[in-house]
Amino acid sequence: MGGVVGRRVSTFSLVFWSQLVGLAFGVVASLLFPATAFEIRDLAWGAVAGTVGLVGILALYHGLAWGRMAVVSPLAGLISAVIPLGLGVALGERPQGLEWLGVAIALPAIWIVAAGAETEKGRGGVGMGLIAGVGFGLFFAALAQAGDGAGFWPLVASRTASVTLLAVVVAKRREPVPATGSRLVIYLVGIGEVLANVFLLLAYRSGLISLVSVLASLYPAITVLLAVSILKEPLARRQIIGVALALVAVALIAL
Repeated sequence: MGGVVGRRVSTFSLVFWSQLVGLAFGVVASLLFPATAFEIRDLAWGAVAGTVGLVGILALYHGLAWGRMAVVSPLAGLISAVIPLGLGVALGERPQGLEWLGVAIALPAIWIVAAGAETEKGRGGVGMGLIAGVGFGLFFAALAQAGDGAGFWPLVASRTASVTLLAVVVAKRREPVPATGSRLVIYLVGIGEVLANVFLLLAYRSGLISLVSVLASLYPAITVLLAVSILKEPLARRQIIGVALALVAVALIAL
């Protein structure tokens, strides 16, 4: 939905209003499910997550709007899985054999997808996919540092940081308020994103950073399915192979 509405609304306006809606729902979730105990560091990690995640989401929506969805999304998902996987290993987590096999497949998959995109018109959003992946990977890593007793307030801090930064940019660029016909989709984008982050935070409290992050990174499978089946986006043969390898790699890491 973000990629489609991003073709009618500027990326900054889309992300600002969707994040603002997400902030409101984050506050509601935090009040409905109160924190048992949290520290300032939990809010700080949330703010860091919001800042790096903002870079990722801006790159993703721009790439989905103007690049090829079936290229941008797998790249973003793949890289966002590898970064927290490395963090998990550094913190003492030990992936199993199939997970390491997934990492080994991931690197050539990135190359094949990028090379396939270059044969089409432009790079097909490869650059935006890479930036989005790094932003999301760092977002996952930062959010995972929040304490278990912090409730959903780290998400509120995350949205507060991103909305504040975006408000400055939107005001400076004098971005117009989205047209009425686009607002409902933008609201749904914001609600969907904060719900995903709520379940992500819950998952971090009961699982490994590495495995939870790569499971969250499986979302490109849905994006690719929608882009090909509904939007009828064409894929070059090499891109099909690259996307398939990327999805297999993420699946193997998650097993």
